[in-house]
Amino acid sequence: MNRPTQLLRAVGVQLVGRVLGTLASIFTVAITTRYLGVNQYGLLTTAVVFIGLWNSFTELGVGAVIVRKVTSGSGDLSTLLGTNIGLSIGYCIPLAVLAGFSGFGVYYGEPRLHPLILIVACGLALSSVSSCLQPVFLVSIRFNAVALSDVLCRFATLATTGIVVSTGGGLVWIGVVQIVPPFVQLLVFGYAARRIVAIRPTFAWRPSLDLLRESLPQTAVGIISMLYWRADGLILTLLSNARQVAAYGVAYTIAFNFSVVSGFYLASSLSTMTEKYARDRGEFARFIESSVELMLFMGLPVVTYGALLAGPIIRLIGSADFASIGATPLSLLLGAVALTFLTGVLSQALFAAHEQRFLLRLNIVNLAGNIALNIILAPHFGATGAGIALIASELSGAAVSVWRLVRVCPYRMPYQFFVRLLLPLGCGLIALLLLHGEFVLLPLVAGAIVYAGVNLLAGPVRISTIRAVLGRGDPVEAAP
Repeated sequence: MNRPTQLLRAVGVQLVGRVLGTLASIFTVAITTRYLGVNQYGLLTTAVVFIGLWNSFTELGVGAVIVRKVTSGSGDLSTLLGTNIGLSIGYCIPLAVLAGFSGFGVYYGEPRLHPLILIVACGLALSSVSSCLQPVFLVSIRFNAVALSDVLCRFATLATTGIVVSTGGGLVWIGVVQIVPPFVQLLVFGYAARRIVAIRPTFAWRPSLDLLRESLPQTAVGIISMLYWRADGLILTLLSNARQVAAYGVAYTIAFNFSVVSGFYLASSLSTMTEKYARDRGEFARFIESSVELMLFMGLPVVTYGALLAGPIIRLIGSADFASIGATPLSLLLGAVALTFLTGVLSQALFAAHEQRFLLRLNIVNLAGNIALNIILAPHFGATGAGIALIASELSGAAVSVWRLVRVCPYRMPYQFFVRLLLPLGCGLIALLLLHGEFVLLPLVAGAIVYAGVNLLAGPVRISTIRAVLGRGDPVEAAP
């Protein structure tokens, strides 16, 4: 099987898994929000957001460096993997302890948060080890285990949430549920990775330091990126109230379920990008253009259709109380998610082109701007202000990334492709508006079907394009 076909299969396998997993997540959020209510859900979101800040230290950017070294032929996967696992085992427990107890100082005035933060922090140790195994799947482009892990994690979370609710376990036990996903992921990843490559932890200072030294720029990018994505939620917990934190939490959970669509593609295409850049800059640029076209195709309906139905979506998943405060934040966060489809591809392309230092500088500037906007907007606009800050940061990041990319390879933004997408997008929008007021899933499904159908008939990705891809295994290109 050639690499483009592997790439398409990898994305497809993960997408099917995520569809199933998203259904489980929807039920989990619905059960949790109704059981806890706005204020307690705000406390849970605070604990998850705070511990999420420390997630950037669970992987340190070493995985991406391992993928690049192996695909370029300068490293052995088994050796590099063993070194990374040994390194992670050494720091995962101290990391979890530090993260848990630091929450006592940050939220000293809210004692109900202290046990919750300690419990959620335990998941950091599990995530540290499981993240070391991801390069196995990235290099081999085998994502059955990733898809299975995602589905099992979400259904296990749904099952344990149901048990807690049915037994009246309360907020602390809902916190324990947050440890279930990283535990299940570690089990699945460990079993699957051992079937692909020999795994043996290596505890050696020199190889570990060498690997860390090479990954330092990407480590810094990862830490700053995590701060970037979590800063708005953290600032909201410090400068606003529990209701606004709850509104942001439920909106963020719903919106960023869509982000995994692009995440799956990015994970599946990393090794392909690094290989193409090393071999042929022109081919690399064409691959990035096709990737951006795919992200546009998937992202435009998310921001358009999802934003229009934000209120009914939250009312379906949460409650009328959540819908009254969360509809506008959800609309904004869906727009931010659609932008991440583009910025994710562009950032990964810059990484494949060895532009880590530029990415680091860009992320530092974006983080500073994001924090400043959140500090200004959060006290007055709450969750809505956090959404505005995120969209502004993503827009500036996308513009600067394109500017840099066209200077390192012959890349051009596919503006013509975007214009041709407006016809199917508009037709889908008409179908959605005609069914507005019906059960929320009906206009969503109708809009998506019309969008896909009109696109196949008159849009930039037609049946002939799909047949060409299946026949040749080439990347998707716009139809003439």
